[in-house]
Amino acid sequence: MSASLEKGCRLELSIDGVGVGAEGVGHALGRAVFVPFVLPDERWLVEISHVGKRRVEARAIEGLAMHPERVEPVCPAFGRCGGCQLQHATYSLQLKLKQRLVADTLRSVAAVELDGPVPVMGADLALGYRNRGQYPVRLEGGRVRTGFFAPRSHELVAVESCPLHDERVDRVVGCMRAWAGRKQIDIYDEGRHQGFLRHAVARVAVSTGQVLAVCVGAKDSKLPHADLLRRLRRDLPELVGLVLNIQPQRSNVVLGKRNRLLWGQDFIEERLGGLRFRLSVGSFFQVHLAQAERLFARVGEILGKPERTVLDAYGGVGVLAQLLAAAGHETLGIEMVPQAVTDARTAAKGNGLSGMRFELGRVERVLPKLVRGGLRLGAVVLDPPRKGCAPEVLQAIADSGAGRIVYASCHPGSLARDLGRLFEMGFSLDSLEAVDMFPQTAHLECLASLSRR
Repeated sequence: MSASLEKGCRLELSIDGVGVGAEGVGHALGRAVFVPFVLPDERWLVEISHVGKRRVEARAIEGLAMHPERVEPVCPAFGRCGGCQLQHATYSLQLKLKQRLVADTLRSVAAVELDGPVPVMGADLALGYRNRGQYPVRLEGGRVRTGFFAPRSHELVAVESCPLHDERVDRVVGCMRAWAGRKQIDIYDEGRHQGFLRHAVARVAVSTGQVLAVCVGAKDSKLPHADLLRRLRRDLPELVGLVLNIQPQRSNVVLGKRNRLLWGQDFIEERLGGLRFRLSVGSFFQVHLAQAERLFARVGEILGKPERTVLDAYGGVGVLAQLLAAAGHETLGIEMVPQAVTDARTAAKGNGLSGMRFELGRVERVLPKLVRGGLRLGAVVLDPPRKGCAPEVLQAIADSGAGRIVYASCHPGSLARDLGRLFEMGFSLDSLEAVDMFPQTAHLECLASLSRR
């Protein structure tokens, strides 16, 4: 080993930890070294690829000692497409690594020492569970390709099927890819911001079997879609709609704000907890239905008997708000996507539910305004995006009088940060558990229960 860590140098590294992206972590010359696709208790010859003030990264060159639960990945694109991080580990080992990741993050960010491993509800379905897929479309060597971007790049890794998807998702995308090539559809060029077809998107309602196909285009254009529709209906009798989504912005955001219905209906219906929910093109819904049911059931158990108004912040299509209303809670949902709020209101009416309302807008704007206007809450359910909650959201919750918070998080780092803020506001952690919503990946849905001291 050289006297300093420099890009290009090689060294033998014992892996003794796991990073937030499920990278293996070893130590050399007093620095933590992060290596993708290696496992704790392994030893590797690695080559340093990046040396920064806060982070040293390396790539694995040769395995010298392997973990007994290392397995062969099921996908040939694993390690290249950026979608999965843990296909090289048995599923039981994946759950152990995620437990360790949560504990390490809470300790380092929020100074929380857990009494034991975080209970994790593993998934019965660890492959084929994703009910939604969105594939970038590119023209390479004269051929239409779909796939995913390599990590930290916009280099397309061509993928025709993903083992994490419900197979109907990939059938939709395959039809779109073949149609685009046959009809010579103008494919979008990201660098020049020219062309038309940007993404192929599909949504599947697992409980009803309904399928929605979405072409994402850079502009509203008259499409020769009759041939695409024939192929889709032939290969997918479950198809209920074909939609053109218009995304004209020079942006990484997949979906635009406008939709044009080409055939059928622009939504699918999903069933969960005995209720029906309407999912439009851009409405958020958990990608693993069976695990979502477990997660929502646990939230209901933690909240217990009905009390004062329960807030469902970042409510999406109002699934949790409606499940809680069906259990007798008075609920308030806040969501920033207009179509999701419309879907929530439509579903609530169809489910015959009362004692609930939905507010449109960003939680960090709507909630403080409502609290200043006199809103008082009994409990709050939070399920924010990966970045977590803005400080003004947490302050508004503290000011609302809420005695209990149930915080669902897909990012242990932002959860730990927000827990630290809530501790300072007078809340304490009662329990922490997790639901594995995303097998084969580094992601995990944590569920923290807090009460006011």
